[in-house]
Amino acid sequence: MGGRREMMQEDHQLRMRPVRDRRPLSVQVYDRLVEALRKQRRPGDQIPPEIELSAELGVSRTVLREALRLLEEDGVIERGVDPRRRQIAQPSLRPPSFNAPLEEMLHALGPLKVKVIRTEMIAATSWSRALLELPDAADQLLCRESLILAGAEPVVSALEMVPADSALVPIHLVDLDGKDGHQTLLSALGPQFRSKCMPTLWRIAAGSSVGSRSGFEKLRSDCHITNLTMVLSRQSKPLFLAKHLLRLDLVTLTVGEPPEGLEPGVLDLL
Repeated sequence: MGGRREMMQEDHQLRMRPVRDRRPLSVQVYDRLVEALRKQRRPGDQIPPEIELSAELGVSRTVLREALRLLEEDGVIERGVDPRRRQIAQPSLRPPSFNAPLEEMLHALGPLKVKVIRTEMIAATSWSRALLELPDAADQLLCRESLILAGAEPVVSALEMVPADSALVPIHLVDLDGKDGHQTLLSALGPQFRSKCMPTLWRIAAGSSVGSRSGFEKLRSDCHITNLTMVLSRQSKPLFLAKHLLRLDLVTLTVGEPPEGLEPGVLDLL
């Protein structure tokens, strides 16, 4: 009987190395957890209790909770039926009925403008590997960071990425030749790409630090930021990942018809 109990306890645990490098501890814990969850768990599986995770990782529960909060924010984990327990996030049961670019879902009292900050190849991270279900050998992602402005005020920061080797990605985007420099990545990918994709993750959560996003560095500390994480897939294969930071005090995010009194934002080109 004792041997069976030990076997069940071992199956419940996640196999991870303690974190020990120079990055902030919560970032290290985040990466370790994403990698372990991606390889050892499936959507809907519960993750071990905090006390077990903190002991295995060799960190305090305060540090662990910050990493878990970021994982929830990014749509990697979610609360289960018992809100005290967390589980691997499952695809949204009722995702939006269309997969339009972000700028087409925004409404404001005045014109909106898109400004592309960068378009470049980046290395896949534990987070992007998990949500795009990338094999370990796949390393390169095409990434675009954009700002959406209301006048001179930044209201949305869009960070979008697709696997660089996807046959559905237009070659001019992979070549980074400067075209489509006034569109978000999903808009630049074109209607043919979007028509082949369905939203499989649509998760809104309270945002956290925005200091790493261009244009958001000088926002007041009392500005409320909302985080929208989305994944588009084709035939159950994730092809597009985005993490948007939105200031919903200045814009309205709408799937469908705009609210009464608001008109769709007119997108001027910068």
